[in-house]
Amino acid sequence: MIKPTFTKKRPLLLYALLVQGLLVPCLGNAQNHNALIRGEIRTNDQQPLAFASALLKDTRYGSMADENGIFQFQAPAGEYTLLVSYAGYIALEKKITLHSGVENNVGVLVVDAAAHQLREVVVADIQKNKFADKQTSTVARMALGDLENPQVYSVVNKDFMQEQLAIDFNSAIVSVPGVVVNNGVNDSGNDVTLRGFITNATFRNGLVVNPRTQTEIVNVERVEVLKGPSATLFGGAMSTYGGAVNTVTKRPFESFRGEIGYNTGSFGLNRFTADLNTPLNADRTALLRVNAAAHTQNSFQDQGYVRGTALAASMAFKTGKNTTIRFDADYYAPNKTLNAFVRNSNVLTVPSMSSLNNVHDRSFTSNDIGTKRTSYYALAEVEHRISDAWTSRTTYQHGESGEKQSIFLVLSYLDNKTVSRGIRPFDIYELITDNVQQNFVGDFKIGGVRNRLVVGGDFMARTTNYQYGSFNVGTAEKPRYSVFAPYDVVKLDDESPWAPISRDQVNKIDRAFTTGIQNSNFSFSAYASDAISLTDRLIVLASLRIDRYENQKSITNGVAGTDNYVQVQASPKLGVVFQPIKDQISLFGNYSNGFTNVAPSLNATTNTITTWKPTQAFQTEGGVKFDLWNGILSSTISYYDIRVKDLVRSIPDGTSVQDGNQRSRGLEVEVIANPARGLNIVAGYGYNDNKYTLYNEAYQNKTTPWVPAQVFNTWISYKLLNGPGKGLGFGAGGNYAGKTYLDISNTFTVPAYTLLNATVFYDQPKYRIGLKVNNLADKSYWNFYGQPQNPRQFLVGVSYKF
Repeated sequence: MIKPTFTKKRPLLLYALLVQGLLVPCLGNAQNHNALIRGEIRTNDQQPLAFASALLKDTRYGSMADENGIFQFQAPAGEYTLLVSYAGYIALEKKITLHSGVENNVGVLVVDAAAHQLREVVVADIQKNKFADKQTSTVARMALGDLENPQVYSVVNKDFMQEQLAIDFNSAIVSVPGVVVNNGVNDSGNDVTLRGFITNATFRNGLVVNPRTQTEIVNVERVEVLKGPSATLFGGAMSTYGGAVNTVTKRPFESFRGEIGYNTGSFGLNRFTADLNTPLNADRTALLRVNAAAHTQNSFQDQGYVRGTALAASMAFKTGKNTTIRFDADYYAPNKTLNAFVRNSNVLTVPSMSSLNNVHDRSFTSNDIGTKRTSYYALAEVEHRISDAWTSRTTYQHGESGEKQSIFLVLSYLDNKTVSRGIRPFDIYELITDNVQQNFVGDFKIGGVRNRLVVGGDFMARTTNYQYGSFNVGTAEKPRYSVFAPYDVVKLDDESPWAPISRDQVNKIDRAFTTGIQNSNFSFSAYASDAISLTDRLIVLASLRIDRYENQKSITNGVAGTDNYVQVQASPKLGVVFQPIKDQISLFGNYSNGFTNVAPSLNATTNTITTWKPTQAFQTEGGVKFDLWNGILSSTISYYDIRVKDLVRSIPDGTSVQDGNQRSRGLEVEVIANPARGLNIVAGYGYNDNKYTLYNEAYQNKTTPWVPAQVFNTWISYKLLNGPGKGLGFGAGGNYAGKTYLDISNTFTVPAYTLLNATVFYDQPKYRIGLKVNNLADKSYWNFYGQPQNPRQFLVGVSYKF
């Protein structure tokens, strides 16, 4: 890591702790007129449910029951929904009203299971509309309910992933409305198409990570997808215009539980997973959770593979009544062939991928040029309740990902019948992130008006270190250099043999020279967001972020460059929520901002450096959210309009100007329903129109490549909860993505596709067996980058629970 990154980081961490020390006495004086809530949790045979958790929904108020099932805690007076959770699942919900100055005894809360059966039931079945759980304190950086939040977001929880037999990040978020996820352009990370833009999963537990290698889903509790520009709370250098994707890792809970799983199926799939959770002491104030995975699978094509191992551990220590310390770390090491999208599609004279000769089952690569990557993340967090009104959360997260001797396959069309195979090797590619975040979260009243406020500071540092070769692709008389080394040319047919690419042959390609580069950048950010309850039905949200981004001089072969720059940007967000029927219908609107830092560029005409300001996106959105019939139906309908300004574009004289504009607008619908016990429905629809309204002539009024106009998904499952077939379930659904353009000229398309999937499973307290068929109709289709995707695929999963 470059030294300046360290020298900037250490003072900031000390500064965050100093600020906390100075503010704690001040915040501690902010008191509420609180109510005392007391109750008892029992099973339906009247046995105490020891160490269950009681929590007020969409707040941070709650406590753990003792060994006799008795709990008590304080909270501001008002109307709430009390949640009882056990083994990580919500087992009971009850509406309550708290009055200040008196003890509010909610009596005995009965969980619908006998004590001797609690370990003999599938706890998830106790939940109502289990796929609609949006209980999170990450999306708003504070406890703010979905109906109270003017931002649209979707949550994919671990239960849905299990029912889908998800084996990777792509299959885990297949149900999010308006979203399609593919492997990255160069097979790095996962590209998430969201509201007309491409983003990545750049946040882990609300802190920045580099998305080149994702956390293995064996350690993912849920995936949160925030819709629209979200720079105010999830932003800075990692901001994107379509939204933000945050993975929340698994945390320990107070019960001893475990699950061992094994999946097998088509294309040589073999996947082993383990999840172990245990208290470390008798009073359950020290907790541990360990997850592990080993995965191997071949491509459906003649070459290609992925192998990987993962290990994760998370610990929590309640050091006192008001303080909890958490640690977690995960390690993931995938080994796979790296396939880039096919370039130069503008030379083709056919209209779409389906018009080319069918080589869907042939791979351009070989198993000899696989690349091993490693990623490592570590997090430490201290959460301290300063007073009844204020909580402090201090978090530090470190991430590393990288590879050595990686070889990217780079393909370019030469015409309708031939493709050039090129190679881009990297000797080393390392990415390091450090993120320190300090949040003060308050829930208090001023003049009788409730405020839920988060005030925070964030420091983010990124370092990239990479080394690569360049090759002479010209002649001895007229040399021309490229990072892509020509390998050979192959014919697009099933009769001509393609020689497997040899690592030994790649290493023998003569280099013209080798380049080593170190890049480092960091940002300081301060933000505040206040949800003001003007009435119990009207909430106004006002947020602002100030971000200072600094890019240090790149060091190329030991020599510092001149590409350093500093940019300061303000990012506002405003929102309003009105509930005509409280806790059931919410009308919302928001105005939010996102921005991207733009590096200076060389003016070819004057040979001078031109500095630019950040490119910005502004979203206006309105819609309605539903939570009807006591949670049976949850739905969100929204219309958005995103306008991007200050894009840097080239003009005919060879210079550039910063006046480009882009507009993305569309409609999204999400429905999650539980109309009958055991019956669950998830459906989503997204429409998007994204065009460059002012740009280069080739881009003008063109649809953005790799973005479909329409996306639809649905999943319906039914599980028998009673009778002799109890635990038997069935599921079916589909995914549709409209056609996309592979180039900005809008002349060559990737066809639309519709996939049908089905599953049957048998879920018992001690074990689960599942069978799933993906792409049931065996359709040939391509992702948005023109890469062939899996034909019909069979999956079998078996797990043992204890």
